[in-house]
Amino acid sequence: MDKKINLLEDNIHQIFFRYLIPGIGGMMGVSLYILADTMLVGRGLGSEGLAALNISIPMFNVLNGLGLLFGIGGATALSVSRGQKDDKNVNHIFTKSMLLSLCIGIIFTMVRIFLLDELCYFLGASGKIFQMSKDYLGAFMSFSIPLLLNSTLTVFVRNDGAPRLAMWAVLTGNIANIILDYVFIFIFQWGMFGAAFATGISPVISLMILSSHFIQKNNQMKLIKPTFRFGLLKRITLNGTSSFIVELSAGIAIFAFNQVILGITGDIGVSAYSIIANLSLVCTAVFIGIGQAIQPIVSLNYGAGKMGRVYESVKMAVYFSLGFGFLFYIIGISFPHFLVSIFSKGDPELMKITVRGIRLYFICFIFMGWNIVITSYFQSKERSKASMFLSLSRGLVFIIVGLMVLPRWFKLDGVWLTLPFAELATAILSGICFKSCRSVIRYSIGSSIDL
Repeated sequence: MDKKINLLEDNIHQIFFRYLIPGIGGMMGVSLYILADTMLVGRGLGSEGLAALNISIPMFNVLNGLGLLFGIGGATALSVSRGQKDDKNVNHIFTKSMLLSLCIGIIFTMVRIFLLDELCYFLGASGKIFQMSKDYLGAFMSFSIPLLLNSTLTVFVRNDGAPRLAMWAVLTGNIANIILDYVFIFIFQWGMFGAAFATGISPVISLMILSSHFIQKNNQMKLIKPTFRFGLLKRITLNGTSSFIVELSAGIAIFAFNQVILGITGDIGVSAYSIIANLSLVCTAVFIGIGQAIQPIVSLNYGAGKMGRVYESVKMAVYFSLGFGFLFYIIGISFPHFLVSIFSKGDPELMKITVRGIRLYFICFIFMGWNIVITSYFQSKERSKASMFLSLSRGLVFIIVGLMVLPRWFKLDGVWLTLPFAELATAILSGICFKSCRSVIRYSIGSSIDL
């Protein structure tokens, strides 16, 4: 059980680590949703299975993004309100966020029932890959409601003083996912359906663990009779839009990458990108975990006007994100063959294409951590316009520009260089456009504020 944390008074460095480890651990667990599927599908169903899985992944991004839209959006509003001593809105924010998540989950369940074929065609599935994609999405989207509720509730429980419980809920669900993946694919021979079914069961298990926070009465928030308050709904959605854009853009980027790669190398290139994208998913999860670790700290202290503590937590997040970024890049250029062998063996062409891709693509991690931390910083202060601007620039605008220009000059290498281009351009843009970014840089370099 989490010891009660005083975010306004306890040592800021100790608080940061109390949230950092669960934040990274929880997001690593989320990344295992797809990573375990990719590893086992690649070994059990080959390159066609990898291609079908990669075509289906954007729907995971959409569902997880919507869950974070209401989770991050609501939890940020909740923490800022608590910092401002405005406790009357806490239960209203929590209730509305969970109801919004439930309603969207119902809508996507209806899409799965009535429009599954159309969705598969829209995502680019065809031929044999169409049926494999349909099998995966059919099972996966049947769990839309628990997927959304789990993404939302995890953030609220973390903000309600239980970061370790949130982490263990996610990790337990994903350990079950890995075990069930193996059982369903290799023992039961259920193919793509088995991989998706295992992934869908995972959030159900996580929700059961998260419910202990309320059963044992450790919660400071509760569901109440809902009332319609448009201002509160707007506040929640604006706060969370940046997180949704990040996830949605990731899905759109995968879709766009797939289309460009299909035109250059065909399905083998999509399989290579599936491996790279899933390795990237793990690295990105670490950066997002760092960003989520500072969210409750920044939101509450910002609401209370304690900016020294805000800057100190952001400084530590910047240091860790830059350190991890260089570590991931070094691993990528040093051990690319090993990384590819985790997902696939016995296909020399796939190995050659993917190794080249890793060495170019992994440059992006040097800049990615900074971009995610700064976006989380803006979001945690309810500066929705700034966080949305950076999220759209990084996740969509610069990606599309890169894919339109770079492959014309460098062919497939241009595809792999698109994300490094987008991350570098966003890092430069944030430093130029926002005074707050420059303040963080100056404080990180050597300013001192009495905490």
